[in-house]
Amino acid sequence: MPHSDNGEIFISSSAFEQLAAILTAFVVKPIYTILALFIAVFLWKKNEIELKALKWSMIFFFLGENFCAANFLFTENHDSHMLEYLHSLGMALSFGFATYALIEGIDQNALRYSEPKKTCSLTNFCRQCHKYENVSCGLQSFFIFMGIAGAIVALMPLSAELHLVSYNTRIWGTLYNYNHPIVYQLVEVRYYPFLAAALFLAASLTLWFKRENPLQPSKLLFAAALGVMGFSFFRFIVFHGFRTKLVWMDFWEEVTEFVYVMAVIFMLWIFRNQLFLKNNKPRATTNLPANNFRSSSI
Repeated sequence: MPHSDNGEIFISSSAFEQLAAILTAFVVKPIYTILALFIAVFLWKKNEIELKALKWSMIFFFLGENFCAANFLFTENHDSHMLEYLHSLGMALSFGFATYALIEGIDQNALRYSEPKKTCSLTNFCRQCHKYENVSCGLQSFFIFMGIAGAIVALMPLSAELHLVSYNTRIWGTLYNYNHPIVYQLVEVRYYPFLAAALFLAASLTLWFKRENPLQPSKLLFAAALGVMGFSFFRFIVFHGFRTKLVWMDFWEEVTEFVYVMAVIFMLWIFRNQLFLKNNKPRATTNLPANNFRSSSI
């Protein structure tokens, strides 16, 4: 039960909670941070756009996690606002670049939607194709809707209340303060939702109104929006789910980030033939006459 200790709230942590805190801080976090650096080094000289994006995702992840570690190790009560802001920015950028890598990887290696002289893999699914006829693209129209829908959903955390949480506990005999100040929540569930919504709308408007080559900037904006919203929702879930026991907020944040890095490694391994072996035969595609491609209007 919580009780007052010299004016501060004190909440006892069970032996299992203390073990979880130690393992995530000193075992799980260093492992996935080093793995992220190894991935970035491995991808350093790769020229494919999706691998370049993934490289930068891991670089920003590595930097963000080291800002977090510095805040934990070298400041009293991990209360450096600047280090935490840099941590959250690194995470948002990492999620954004990873999303862009996924979008480009699917496009370049599966859909081939962006290549004007290659048939899109969805051609047989659509009744008409804008690469053959002067019609609107169904997939492009769908992504315009997704951008508008994303802008609405991104605002969900704005309805959440802000909570001042700070309490002391003991971790293996050492007094430790758990806190998540309002100034952090203002970024996570106030500023980032507005930023994500603006980026989603910008992606949709780019696809809707830009007549010449709208895909590349819209994909960048859409990936950035998902990165910002992803971090906002992530912190929204773990904080409001575990604000009475922040040890579990930290635990599930670290475990989820470990799973995130392992998912990147697993994906690179599973698709290694397509991504890394230069002697692979290219995926079978059908070429289109150059004069058949027309820009479409939505």
